[in-house]
Amino acid sequence: MLKFLSAAGICLLLATGAQATTVDFEGPYGSTGTFDDGGGNGSFKDKTSTMPAFDFYYKLVGSNSRSGSGVLTSLTFTGFEGIVNFATTWLYNSYDRTPNWDPFGLILNGTDIQLTDNSGGLDQVGSYQFTVSPSDTFSFYIDAVDDKAGKAKALIFGQSDLAPIPLPAALPMAAAGLMLLGGMASRRKKRTLA
Repeated sequence: MLKFLSAAGICLLLATGAQATTVDFEGPYGSTGTFDDGGGNGSFKDKTSTMPAFDFYYKLVGSNSRSGSGVLTSLTFTGFEGIVNFATTWLYNSYDRTPNWDPFGLILNGTDIQLTDNSGGLDQVGSYQFTVSPSDTFSFYIDAVDDKAGKAKALIFGQSDLAPIPLPAALPMAAAGLMLLGGMASRRKKRTLA
């Protein structure tokens, strides 16, 4: 259904008037993000500072510019300082006829994970947990399939934490081996001096 935006696709969106904005993603993991309106009239709002109980709190609004063709509004994040675990809760509302005209979801490393139910109500609530590594990218999105008959919006909030980075099993063995070699070299040096 959705394909992750390639570099060529992003250039095309920028050439057609899509708006991309850098966003600071709150939390202890050093990521920044990009908002992209896909050429439509979608928007986002960072509400994190108004809700200190959460590590992040965003409002994402899909497009409704009456173009008659699909417009993807997205909030994309990358560049994490470690492995980050996300516990996300979302509230979705659509003013369109049915939610299948404005699905909301997550794109994780190019894989589309639609969070809303196409046959569900216009108001939906859910949660989703996922983990990202420093090289990973994820986006929250609203896909305005027909880009008319009403906007959809999603409130996205939750907690996140840096996972401890495990030491490779071979690292302690390698350190012990280096210490042994150092001790042997020290003995040889003492013998040649004597």
